Amino acid sequence: MKKNLKKSISTLAVAFILAVGIISVAYAASFGNKLNGASSTEVFHFRYDGAAWNYSGSGYKNASFKYTRNGKTLLSKTATIGKVTGSVYDDLLDWSDAATTKFSWNHQR
Repeated sequence: MKKNLKKSISTLAVAFILAVGIISVAYAASFGNKLNGASSTEVFHFRYDGAAWNYSGSGYKNASFKYTRNGKTLLSKTATIGKVTGSVYDDLLDWSDAATTKFSWNHQR
């Protein structure tokens, strides 16, 4: 009986860990390359983690990312040398298409 209980608890624990891992990152995208680019990761369907990087030898002056919603900039960051990061959160009260959080990135030669 104790063996079955331990096995059941172990199985539930593994299932829980896998479920959390699967739903925690809902969407991820990366643009550019290892020397110059940007990325966005959606976490738990309401937080967005962004990053931009520009390293020596990339051939670019900078890399930047921006999050917008309803035409308003929520966060904008630019990396001239190295990496910058930042996060924004969804509006949990408004689920309309107009309240969609959008990610964009850019770089300059």
